[in-house]
Amino acid sequence: MSYDQVGPSGQREEYGPWGAETSGSGGITHQIIGPKGCVGFVRDILYEVTTSLIGTTTVPEIQVGISSGDSTFGRYRLGTSAIVGYNTGMHRAGDEQLVVALTNAGRQLADFAGHVVLDGGTYTTISVPGGSASVVAPSGRIPFSGYTVTSVVNGTGNVVRLYLQQQIDVLLKVGQLVQVLNVQGATGVPATATAISAISTTLGYIELSGTTFGGTYTGGGVVNIVVTITELPGSGGTQTNNAGYLRVQCDWQGATGM
Repeated sequence: MSYDQVGPSGQREEYGPWGAETSGSGGITHQIIGPKGCVGFVRDILYEVTTSLIGTTTVPEIQVGISSGDSTFGRYRLGTSAIVGYNTGMHRAGDEQLVVALTNAGRQLADFAGHVVLDGGTYTTISVPGGSASVVAPSGRIPFSGYTVTSVVNGTGNVVRLYLQQQIDVLLKVGQLVQVLNVQGATGVPATATAISAISTTLGYIELSGTTFGGTYTGGGVVNIVVTITELPGSGGTQTNNAGYLRVQCDWQGATGM
């Protein structure tokens, strides 16, 4: 399988703005879910600074990842250096002086560590389930949503274990937040986004952290991948006044097996 890496193909969605948000007092998170059956790529991060950003040790940043404070899928550090935050006005990750490495990594800027990471970041080699072949894919590609639950049983340490009909994306990670809907009979399935504690791509199941299985599964269930956007404050100096309007753009492209 292959996925377009540098241009829109399929469906582009923009998330935000969520209003003028002040992130300096402890950070702000938002959650998004992509279209069913589509893998995703963070294509751009836009931030309109309304109060100059402070961070004399580390500047504030936008992270897009598997949970709060994680940047697996995308990153934009909001400064001219690691310790000098941006002034007021619009700043756009995709309009920075980005570089595409010879290794076919996504668009990045590393004038200081992690300044901009888009398009899934660096490439990684992954094995094709059920065979000996391997493919190259962006390590920060967002796995598809819409897995169909086929069974729910007692897992490791009595947590909820969900067996899934589709082949599990090999880039799905422990710690990834997921939303589970419409499971019938079995109890202990959380009503809010919950982290994966274990994955078996061979046996086709995931387990959910902090849950306790009960009841008897009778049918139903779907699992969606929850992407977390974190407005992370910097460190050093007065952080309480950092504020701005955030938008994130993602491309979603159809995956096989749905």
